[in-house]
Amino acid sequence: MCGITGFFSYKHKIETKKYYNAHKKIAHRGPDDEGFIYKNEQNQIEHLIGDDTIKELEYRKKIYEKESSSLILGHRRLSIIDLTSAGHQPYVYENLYLVYNGEIYNYIELREELQKLGYSFQTDSDTEVFLKAYHCWGIEAFNRFNGMWASAIYDKNKDEILLTRDRFGIKPLYYTLVNDNLIFGSEIKFISSFYDKLESNEQMVYEYVEYGYISHTNETFFKDIYQLEKGYYALYKNDEFKKSKYYISKEDKKDIAINDIKSTLLDSIKLRMRSDVKVGSLLSGGMDSSAIVCSVFKEQMAKELETFTITYKEKELDYEAKYVEDINKMTGFKNNKIFLEPDSEIVDKLTYIIESPYRSFSEKAMFKIYEHIKSNTDITVLLNGEGSDEIFSGYNAHYYYHLLSILFSFRFKEFKNELNCIQDRTGKSKKAIYKEMIVSFLVYSNFQKYFKQNKFFTKKFTTNRLKTTSNFIKDELDFNKNISALPEYLTYADKIPMYFSLEVRVPFLDYRLVEKASKLTNKQLIHKGVTKWSLREAIKDIVPKSVYERKDKKGFYTPFDSWIKTDFKDKIEYELLNIKENGLFDFINSDEIYKYYIKNGVDTKIWRIYCLSRWKKVWNVCA
Repeated sequence: MCGITGFFSYKHKIETKKYYNAHKKIAHRGPDDEGFIYKNEQNQIEHLIGDDTIKELEYRKKIYEKESSSLILGHRRLSIIDLTSAGHQPYVYENLYLVYNGEIYNYIELREELQKLGYSFQTDSDTEVFLKAYHCWGIEAFNRFNGMWASAIYDKNKDEILLTRDRFGIKPLYYTLVNDNLIFGSEIKFISSFYDKLESNEQMVYEYVEYGYISHTNETFFKDIYQLEKGYYALYKNDEFKKSKYYISKEDKKDIAINDIKSTLLDSIKLRMRSDVKVGSLLSGGMDSSAIVCSVFKEQMAKELETFTITYKEKELDYEAKYVEDINKMTGFKNNKIFLEPDSEIVDKLTYIIESPYRSFSEKAMFKIYEHIKSNTDITVLLNGEGSDEIFSGYNAHYYYHLLSILFSFRFKEFKNELNCIQDRTGKSKKAIYKEMIVSFLVYSNFQKYFKQNKFFTKKFTTNRLKTTSNFIKDELDFNKNISALPEYLTYADKIPMYFSLEVRVPFLDYRLVEKASKLTNKQLIHKGVTKWSLREAIKDIVPKSVYERKDKKGFYTPFDSWIKTDFKDKIEYELLNIKENGLFDFINSDEIYKYYIKNGVDTKIWRIYCLSRWKKVWNVCA
């Protein structure tokens, strides 16, 4: 787990001091080591170091002592696999030079396969496996990897560079093409250093304010700064930047058995326990994190596993206590409770870390939990239940898309039975359920485009959902995986823990499990009013009965609605007055925003405006 940076140009050179100063902005991603490759005047590649490079390599020259160059690749290392100096990057094999951020969990199996093909290995790292797999299989190597990654491979013989990102975008990779230069890195902080001024991306701002979307396209909130799409590689050669998709789901089996889901999940967790440093886990008391923690216990994947739970001093807010306690009794693992309180001072810090405005306070909860882990433990790797809701159908909104799928298939008897089950399980009236179904249908149909443009904006913007079919629930799951909310949550799951030099692993996004889940039938997703039916059945003999039978969904709950109307109210009102007087962006109508606030008070849309305004100031963004 690390951070990467890079500059490559056929026409220009970059000052090494300027490069290094920008590179240091991602030092938190890798406090254990740093290294560089550099092309000199004779077109030879040199290995260089920085101020934080390990002692074994101190004999090498420092990057900022060199003249400008047309090629620099930089790396910051957080040591997880093979803690020795052998894991230093950039890594070279023949004509190939690699900087790589992530983990390939099946590296042991791949190394054995490559050894049978004649490859020898000098390290115990997954980095060496990554590069030699690419050397052997080319682009197809990425489909053999089970893991998360963002990488850059420079081919000296061809004088070209290849960028790639994992199947689901767990690890970030940003880039810009400016003045015939390719500049890329694990965070925008690095890339932004090469801009005289940063401008907002108007479309992204609109979609955030109107819908709350974040990280849902290859664009970012910064104009002309992009992220490589998940499951893609990009080749930069002779001033041309060409992207191609390497990953296409290959799961052909249609009827997925519960035991198949269970065995794949257990193997996914087992692979993600591979580490040369201490592993812990987040624990909310919900099914996802509980399944991970209890699996580690039941399958004896580790003798101990320290867990971490967000809680509150107010007992009425501590929804997770009972379930967490049941898990603690079952496993005997040490559980740490982190108390969460409102803190309006954290907004700007999170805005800098995340590099965009954000939607709620779950990010604050994540910040506090990782801050605690960094300050109070020797844990470096955390397991997290991210992705389960999006592949197994775990959101409350999925009830309504499920009912729509049945209704539009004219299965009226099944609709009636399922409606009754959902009513019993949620405690909602049929009238309330019908209302939510109508709202869901309108959202699904993108019906809002027929209404008048939002008054907050002075320009006309449009947004289209993904292509829809007649299967409402499957379409909604695709929307959750690709637009909202998984890309956003993965952004937080990388940047916030990495700010504290911690790695987060997500077992539910093992590609084998995702592919199997995508083949589940509607009834296997939601059955008799029970969400995540297949997952529940798969883990019912693993987790405590209370967790298996749990009806509510809270996750890492934060009292967002209450806090923005109380503890944050003064700061938000002050910000809105400032927007009213000085404006925000020239495509946003500040007067209309203030009128909306006077009429409606602080709600989620006003919160997004507040966060957007703080983002503009933190990053010094122009209109």
